[in-house]
Amino acid sequence: MKKIYRLQGIGGSVYVALPKEWLRRFNLDKGSVVEVSIDVDGALKILPIAKSEKVLESSEARYGNEIEIFVDKPAEVYTSLLTAYLRGFDTITLRFSGGAIEREVKGVIESTKDLLLGLETVDIGSNYIVLKVLASEDADIDSLIRNMHKMIRFMYLDAFNSLESGDIELAKAVVLRDRDVNRLYFYITRTIRKRILTQVLEPKVLLKLVDSRMLIKFIEEIGDEAKNAALASIELSPKREKLSKESIDKVKEAVNNIDEIYRDVVMKAHEKSIEIAELRQYMKTCLITRDSLKHLRVKLIESLDLYWFTEFIKSFENIAMNVYDILSLIPFELVSAMIYE
Repeated sequence: MKKIYRLQGIGGSVYVALPKEWLRRFNLDKGSVVEVSIDVDGALKILPIAKSEKVLESSEARYGNEIEIFVDKPAEVYTSLLTAYLRGFDTITLRFSGGAIEREVKGVIESTKDLLLGLETVDIGSNYIVLKVLASEDADIDSLIRNMHKMIRFMYLDAFNSLESGDIELAKAVVLRDRDVNRLYFYITRTIRKRILTQVLEPKVLLKLVDSRMLIKFIEEIGDEAKNAALASIELSPKREKLSKESIDKVKEAVNNIDEIYRDVVMKAHEKSIEIAELRQYMKTCLITRDSLKHLRVKLIESLDLYWFTEFIKSFENIAMNVYDILSLIPFELVSAMIYE
């Protein structure tokens, strides 16, 4: 549950009251020790030390840049690997009871490795598996982000093209591409977090990394929506003849509006400057496009035969808002690179 708290000033310091239910839950009072950390996205995290130590002793052990995790069931493997990967550990050892769950654990590991770029198995025993991240730490983040831009742009364009042409195979291809986008997203996230945690950074460099972290999240969400649109296109295939040309043309116009902004503004933000008045107009266009799609969806929503078409439209409403959010990260009047460098 989220609550709004007002900061209080006492002397030269600023304080905020902690939720009473949280204090009671962890049996905390004046003098209790807590661990405070700032996440990459700016979130402030407070963790009771006793709770932290208990979790550490029972489920994991850290040795520098290595971590050893004990898993009781296969369902824990994916989350454990993903968390350790994103936290920047280079060597991850998974220990398990062996026997009955060994095959299942190894199956989940193989599936997870396909999603986490650079993660490879380097040692296997009857009750443990050692994995190491072999990907370079010197990746060009800007170049990787440009690749993400290209990938998700073709995803949402092909999702629409699959609907317009009735090409189910194209829609299926879009769904498969989402996994590649996720791999890149997790890898860039890991790279950004490691740089923030292990390097002394100038404020402008740190700001750029934080903005990049937010940016790739919006890009990844566009990829998710493109995948959802492609899935809706597949479901629509048997009833495609019930779609009116007028409705398809309205969606096409909206997709073209979104793509024009994405292609000419978002993907070229590092190449050219943009005036604040222009930026506001582009953001306004995103809102207008979202509203036009929503209006069309509401008109069609009562038709049960067109349920998947309304879901398709909803995905592009969300894409329009993700593009709006990306535009909000572009520095006014100047190219991003000129602001940061």
